[in-house]
Amino acid sequence: MEENTVSKSKQKREERAKSTAKQKRNAFIWKIAGIVIGVAVIGLVVFGIVRIIIKEANTINASGDYSKYYDDNGFIKDVKALDYVTLCDYKNIEVPTSEVTYTDQEFADVIKQNLEQHQTLSEEGTVKDGDKVNIDYVGTMDGVEFEGGNSGGNGYDLTIGSGQFIEGFESQLIGHKAGEDVTVKVTFPEDYNKEELAGKPAEFAVSIHGIYVDPEYNDDFVKEYYSDMGSTVAEYEQSLKDSYRDSKFKEYVETHLVDDSTVNKYPSKYFKNLKATTKYSDVQSYQYMSEMYTQYGMEMGSFEDYIGMDDDEYQADIIDRAQKFAKSDLVYQAVLEADGLNFTAEDAETIVRGIYGDDSVYDNNIETYGKGYTMKAAVKEKAVEIAMETAKIK
Repeated sequence: MEENTVSKSKQKREERAKSTAKQKRNAFIWKIAGIVIGVAVIGLVVFGIVRIIIKEANTINASGDYSKYYDDNGFIKDVKALDYVTLCDYKNIEVPTSEVTYTDQEFADVIKQNLEQHQTLSEEGTVKDGDKVNIDYVGTMDGVEFEGGNSGGNGYDLTIGSGQFIEGFESQLIGHKAGEDVTVKVTFPEDYNKEELAGKPAEFAVSIHGIYVDPEYNDDFVKEYYSDMGSTVAEYEQSLKDSYRDSKFKEYVETHLVDDSTVNKYPSKYFKNLKATTKYSDVQSYQYMSEMYTQYGMEMGSFEDYIGMDDDEYQADIIDRAQKFAKSDLVYQAVLEADGLNFTAEDAETIVRGIYGDDSVYDNNIETYGKGYTMKAAVKEKAVEIAMETAKIK
């Protein structure tokens, strides 16, 4: 009996001990869990703060201080470009002959365009597709003239087949002669921008004043209009080909000078400002377009609508454009450095004034962008010139 009582007493003590131990374990576990949760919450708060700080740090603020990191000779301020760029072999650029030579079709198109610039109006001939004609017209709907449908007797130049007028108008002039009066019947499209005309039939009383014709292509044509390029057709055509070769040669060298070089890193302060001015240009463009829309009683929408990108996409786009701008700046400057050229602000100004050719254009650019940024054009011009000196057409 006593053994039984002792045994039950001992059992109760052991159970109480186990219960106490379990409570202590649970309390300890909850304490650890509380610490973990607390740390996690603090971590989330800190992470959120860090994200905000990073986002703020990466936010590109627009700035119109274009020349902030350029010297007056167009070089990037306090930067040796050769430390940032691996230049291509700019002394041995090879230009394929095909890149600087007209195709037969391209050359024929140039001659045609130049002839068209000196067309005269003939009162003879029959209108055909592709002709440029001079007409006057009066539009009516149910016999009543409608607003905007009258050329006012001023004569209007229209190329047949251009789609400049509503469908059916131009084709109905084909086959008629210069000097004829023609009645043209059309139906305005359902989505026409003037609601009172949309989807409705109309008539136009059209007077065909004449058909433009090309001048005869001969030596006299060259002497009259292109005497600075020769006195015969042969001299004129050779001058066209030479001019094309020179411009394409320069364009090829300019492109490959940059494309075949490598930027290893970007000067930080300069690059940050380049992003800021890139955004500033976008903002200025948006504001200009917005003002234009307002003048015509239309709404432009938000800046976000204008750029057509969300914030992250736009940030990436600015960085991409800034990198391209920076690469050109660095490569052109690096060429001048590699060539050991002492390029002064005076040298740069002389070149830029020559490029613009007009002091008012030069002064306007200085006022808008500052001197250093404006002088970048001289650095580019000189770098390309250096590369062209040893480039060869193959």
